Formats: sequence, structure tokens, C-alpha cells
Amino acid sequence: MIGFIIGLFVGAFIGVALMCLCNAASSADEDMKKLNELENRKDDVND
Repeated sequence: MIGFIIGLFVGAFIGVALMCLCNAASSADEDMKKLNELENRKDDVND
């Protein structure tokens, strides 16, 4: 019984950690997209 409870906590912790990593990756993708758009605008102005 104690192993089941420990497994629940470990599984929940791993799940939350993975969700946080996915959320951080999603935010980084959005920021990279915005940065690329800004760089493209600078290139268009310089031409």
C-alpha cells in the first residue's frame, strides 16, 4: 500500500515537471517566432 502511495506522488511529480517543461518550450517557441519577425522587419527596412 505504501508503495502505491509513493508511486502516486512520484508519478504526479514527474507529470507536473513534464508539463512545466512543455509550457516553457511553448513559450520559447512563441518568443523565437516574434524575434524572427522583428529581424525580418529590420532586414526589410535596410534594403
